[in-house]
Amino acid sequence: MAAKAEVRPRPLELDPITSRVELAFWEDLRRLKLDVLGTDDSPIPITGYYIPCTHPKMSGLLRLGGESLVPPSANSSGSRNSCPVPGTLINTNNMRGLQNLDVEYLLREEAKKILHDIMYGKIEEDPSLLLRFLVISFADLKNWKIYYSVAFPSLVFKSEMTLLSLHSASLVLSQEEAKSLSKSLKEWRSSNETAALPFFFVDISSDSSIAIRQLKDWKDCQDNGQKFLFGFYDHGCHQDPGWALRNYIAFLSLRLKIEKIQFLCYREKRSELDLEKSLVGEASFPPPHGWDDSDYVPEAIGWEGEKPGDGRKEKKLKEINLESMSPERRDEEQQLMHLKLMGWRHFPVDLEKLSGIRCLLLGAGTLGCEVSRLLMMTIVVSQEPPQ
Repeated sequence: MAAKAEVRPRPLELDPITSRVELAFWEDLRRLKLDVLGTDDSPIPITGYYIPCTHPKMSGLLRLGGESLVPPSANSSGSRNSCPVPGTLINTNNMRGLQNLDVEYLLREEAKKILHDIMYGKIEEDPSLLLRFLVISFADLKNWKIYYSVAFPSLVFKSEMTLLSLHSASLVLSQEEAKSLSKSLKEWRSSNETAALPFFFVDISSDSSIAIRQLKDWKDCQDNGQKFLFGFYDHGCHQDPGWALRNYIAFLSLRLKIEKIQFLCYREKRSELDLEKSLVGEASFPPPHGWDDSDYVPEAIGWEGEKPGDGRKEKKLKEINLESMSPERRDEEQQLMHLKLMGWRHFPVDLEKLSGIRCLLLGAGTLGCEVSRLLMMTIVVSQEPPQ
């Protein structure tokens, strides 16, 4: 590799990931809560889509859409700019339930899953597990609002990760290496087998030719005397590496027993490697102790919008208003919702059976008008085609 000037070592700082939760996700959750879940507030497996940086001035993110309520194992639809990532959704039954969640405990439990996947070799087979995320929410069905917060659990080393150097890839790689790297990454990103794998390593031979390899191939390559860069899809477009590097380092330290690495933050422009914005750096990190204990629960950080050491006692929540649908449809669903809510705690409401019942209603005053509306709603619902 070409010579480069070293920078003064400093603590490793990372650019946090942000989420984009589309309206379709919340509308699907609302229907799921109303029609299927009821009062069940058990954790739900969901899928997010990690988007690496594809624009020099705009960071990538983690997207949740209408397809995200399908768990990752049943949803294999990934692409070069939409890497499926497993997540957990905890949707409480009321605002008090959301506010009473032990958010730090939940974050640590998700981090423990990441640690387990590292220690037992699951990361090599599915690198996206390093990007596991958590969503907590309350769906206020009556007021058409959603309150939520997102976390990207990140394992915390008790000792400091140190950044030894960091430069634009264009300043670090030789002309031959840059050309070979661009070609290899284009092939990697174009293949259906590898495009959605956000972590990989760069195998650099003595003649400057480069091959991009999967993490599971590491054992077969490490004794060849090659140079390596540990690469990952970087969502960020700023000077610091992206958030994904922290759990990547934990994997390299715990699973591969490495204490110093050179890494590549892959960023692209117009579907190709952006050598100016992509970063090549070097970091060192002392090995953590006691993490291989099956009962060990690691410290974790990662709530969106919060910095380590904020000391915030109450979780800052985002709010989404779902009243954007037409007034006619909203009124119709409002009446239907009351019927369904009756079945949550009192007795099951068989709307189809109700629609077949004939009755005579005498008078349409204050009470009669409401009864009429509910009766008409059961008829409308029973005639809707199955979803």
